[in-house]
Amino acid sequence: MANEVVNTEKRQMTTDYSKGIFGTSDNFLMAWKMAQALSESTIVPREYQKNPSNCLIAIEQAQRLNMSPMMVMQSLDIIQGRPSWRSKFLIAMINNSRKYDSALQFDEKKDKNGKPYSCTAWVVKDGQRIEGMEVNMDIAAAEGWLSKNGSKWKTMPQLMLRYRAASFFSSLNCPEITMGMYTSDEIQDSFSDNLSDVQFQMEQIVDEKTASIPVEIPEIEEKPKIPEMQKTTVAEFVEEKANDESNITGQMAMPGF
Repeated sequence: MANEVVNTEKRQMTTDYSKGIFGTSDNFLMAWKMAQALSESTIVPREYQKNPSNCLIAIEQAQRLNMSPMMVMQSLDIIQGRPSWRSKFLIAMINNSRKYDSALQFDEKKDKNGKPYSCTAWVVKDGQRIEGMEVNMDIAAAEGWLSKNGSKWKTMPQLMLRYRAASFFSSLNCPEITMGMYTSDEIQDSFSDNLSDVQFQMEQIVDEKTASIPVEIPEIEEKPKIPEMQKTTVAEFVEEKANDESNITGQMAMPGF
């Protein structure tokens, strides 16, 4: 019988990124290979080096935004395990979205001392002005943004007012552009800068959890106590030996021995 010819050629992968990198198995395998290659690079941010899983998420975000994965990785910060956009990248996304007829604009006001006080972001679409929420220094003080250690609200208030106004505009008018993610500044302002308070709260939670767990303590057998040796004098020792010999002599004199 003639040997049957078996086709050993490998199946070629077919990708269709219109379905997303998770749309088909071939899309995912190709994206995973790209993520592994990017994770070996030394010029990507530290959160992505030797971490192909993080690179895969960046590729997925880049595919949705129709951007370069490298650009996304350079602008996507990981803070306390939460991805967040940098504020200047957020402004660039709004301006490049072509959703509005103008770039993002800012109305700024100063206080009586000439210092930056408030900012409102706005754009024009179909001849109408679309505004975001006004951000001012009173809100920053009430939210505790000014009192944080190393806060840029103290040293660069105008820049921070613009960044926060842009973030509020995006949240109100075009959340689909940022896919619902916050900016890095917003996440940093939301975390407590008092590490000892956080550690104390965590210790209390651990104590409450462990207090309800019954712990069986094994009984420890007491070791038999070794009787202490009595101290005797030489005279007492001689008298004791004499009594022992007299007892033995008396037993030998008894009938039956």
